[in-house]
Amino acid sequence: MTVKITKPQVNVREKISELDKPSGVAGEAMLRAETVAEQRALIGAGRRNLVMNGGFDVWQRGTTVTPASNTYQNFTADRWSAYFGGTYTQEQTTLPNGDYVDYFKGVLGTTGGNRININNFIENGNRIISGKYVTISFWLKASVIDSQVNVKIQTTNGSTFSSYTAIANKYIETSLDWKKYEITLKCNNDIANIGARPHALLEIDGVDGSWANGTSFEIAQVQLELGRVATPFEHRSYGEELALCQRYCYVIGHPSQVIYLGTGSMYTTTAVNLSVPLPVQLRHNSPSFTRVANGTGNWLNVYVGATGTVSNAAPLQGDYTQSNLRIYIPGAHSGSSPSAAGAGVWSMVLAGAQLIISSEL
Repeated sequence: MTVKITKPQVNVREKISELDKPSGVAGEAMLRAETVAEQRALIGAGRRNLVMNGGFDVWQRGTTVTPASNTYQNFTADRWSAYFGGTYTQEQTTLPNGDYVDYFKGVLGTTGGNRININNFIENGNRIISGKYVTISFWLKASVIDSQVNVKIQTTNGSTFSSYTAIANKYIETSLDWKKYEITLKCNNDIANIGARPHALLEIDGVDGSWANGTSFEIAQVQLELGRVATPFEHRSYGEELALCQRYCYVIGHPSQVIYLGTGSMYTTTAVNLSVPLPVQLRHNSPSFTRVANGTGNWLNVYVGATGTVSNAAPLQGDYTQSNLRIYIPGAHSGSSPSAAGAGVWSMVLAGAQLIISSEL
């Protein structure tokens, strides 16, 4: 004889939710997630922070930067610019959450219309955040209280701002003590203008007249992530953060060391070609060059054989392919022993001097 047994269907999720052991809001959200992707999003698995150098660990241009004028090209900590003239430094502190961190301190200068204004460009960010919820979190303190700050996201063509538009923003107020801010925004969809505005910009901008000369602000652990929940700050290693930043800026030079620059040959009897290996691929093939002289006014020594000569006034020109940079230094060699075209040369950046190769947005 055959016995047929039937059992009613059981909704496992409902039964689990009925257990006496509390799971909390987050636990229930995990249980009700339909896919692994939803669960990963809830717990913040994988790389989350769209802001590079949000912990202000990398300062290739120097840990004290003092721009005199107002421009979005006032690059300070790597990947960050400060629009208003002032003095911007890397500092360290222990936050109220117990984290010992590097942070960004700004002391406003004497230019007109001073206020907090720092910016982080996100390459190709339009396609990532258009039409989506994002959450911005950071720690902030200022020497003025209850001063309004506009936290906004824009799409832009880059730091020239020939095309840009704000797609989300929210106002906050400053505190004299360290305070954690968590801001969730729904971004407008600007994907139709991705050709003109491919990048995104996170801008933290004061909006009133209370930012007098000498006013200071301090900011730490800046994070921009997709979704409606602020997850703990994502700590990346210094080496990884440095490599990310060097796509946009690579600095050769050290305050107390002579740095080997590269080898090459005499292009003419006075001009030098050097081949400089780069640690990462730059963002584009037409970087700009800035020479920073040391305390004695010199920056580079070019050697042909045993003869060395200091070169300061000659402009730098170059082109870039993959992981190498060709630097052309016209009129670089003026030593007592004239050199023939094709002669081998090598070069050093002197102690305290810098060569800044910039490929910023």
